[in-house]
Amino acid sequence: MAASQLTMIGTTRTALNTMSTPDSKPDPAAAAAEGEFAVPRDTTPTWEVELLLSGALVFSMMQVPALLDDALFAARPRISGGMQSTLIMLYFYLKMTSYALIGTFVLHLSSRAIWVAALGLRSVYPDGVIWEKFANRPVYRDYAKRTTPTLDEMIDHADNRASLVFAFGLLLVLMSIAIMSFTMLAIVPAGLVEEWLRGTPGSSVTTTIFVAVILVPSLLVTVIDRRYGARLQPGHPLRRYMHAVYRFNNALVWGRITHPILLTFFSRMGMVRGNLLMVGLLYSLMGVILLEVAVRTNSISLPGETFLPEDGRGRELRSAHYANTRSDREAQSGVPFIAGEVSRGPYLKLFVAYVPRRLDAAIERDCPDVLKAQIAALAEDEAATELARTAALLDCAAAHLYPLTLDGNALPELRYDVARDSRSGLRGFMTMLDVRDLAPGRHELRIAQPPQKGDKPDQRLPWIIPFWR
Repeated sequence: MAASQLTMIGTTRTALNTMSTPDSKPDPAAAAAEGEFAVPRDTTPTWEVELLLSGALVFSMMQVPALLDDALFAARPRISGGMQSTLIMLYFYLKMTSYALIGTFVLHLSSRAIWVAALGLRSVYPDGVIWEKFANRPVYRDYAKRTTPTLDEMIDHADNRASLVFAFGLLLVLMSIAIMSFTMLAIVPAGLVEEWLRGTPGSSVTTTIFVAVILVPSLLVTVIDRRYGARLQPGHPLRRYMHAVYRFNNALVWGRITHPILLTFFSRMGMVRGNLLMVGLLYSLMGVILLEVAVRTNSISLPGETFLPEDGRGRELRSAHYANTRSDREAQSGVPFIAGEVSRGPYLKLFVAYVPRRLDAAIERDCPDVLKAQIAALAEDEAATELARTAALLDCAAAHLYPLTLDGNALPELRYDVARDSRSGLRGFMTMLDVRDLAPGRHELRIAQPPQKGDKPDQRLPWIIPFWR
């Protein structure tokens, strides 16, 4: 059985190689008469590799957007400051690249599917359409004969279209990665310089300066080349400077890989139309990602659920607030949670994750004892000062960072301890609330959020977690 399968595989491979060799391909009509399947002589020689790569990339890349989402949700609660914007930009461009790959190779597979279908149909009916069968509809027959391509034309067009989609999609992916690399080249050094000069993460001004340093020479060189390039003699200092700028630009976009494809397309399509197509596709991908983010963050609502409120705060049971219903992605969001909607024991466990972007600035502003204890711990390096710093942080969390109310009543004896959520791996504050004296029925737990920079105290709405006894 194994030997026969190997023989069959070898025979099939030999047949494919024979079909891919122009000199050995028979005439389509003769091949059909002999019951053989023939690939046209002018078929793109890379069609087998294209199909193999497209199939592998489509099925593998379909998983990448979800993996990127999971990575973003896992990383955001753990970082703060300028790293937040860097992470979001990196996520944005990687997702744009993944969508470009998926769209490209889905279109390529579709084009190749049309090509395979036309090849198969021609092998069965080598003569194509028998127009005499439509003699009873002469007007339609005349119209169809003028507008309907032959099977050979359909095969040729599908083959060319598939190869063009493959090449243009690869160019789109490479340009997306190049833009991402350029953005990181501007953001990361800007952040490092700003932190070195001011001790704070990079600002938009610093990033703008870095971008201008890279882009302005390129724009100037383009203008000079268009107006005065023909007048510059070889060896002219300005001409050498322009060559240096072009060499730097080529390195940014991997010119040795992208330019043969890019310039071939632009020379055939025209610079204006080629640029519009390239930029239009890139911005379309950006728009898809922005729309997806807006829907996920509830910035815009999809149609439906006409009479349900968009924000049912206080009357909505969010799955993220309950350990028995939250998803893995919700666990990574750092939202406070209790065990479940129904509390059956004498104590109610509450966990509030430490999310740096929410707490770092608030601790510096509202918890002076924590800073004093931290300075003492660094100076003396003693375990006692570390315990004092921990105690100061937990006391501040109860008094200022995350004070609680239960059914509208403050909890003056609130006490937090440091804990780790086993599902998300996030560390934070945990408390056990005594609920033995609560009456049966619905109750409401409110956790205040520390105000962010620029917010008024009443602008930071609390988390509301309903539960029942």
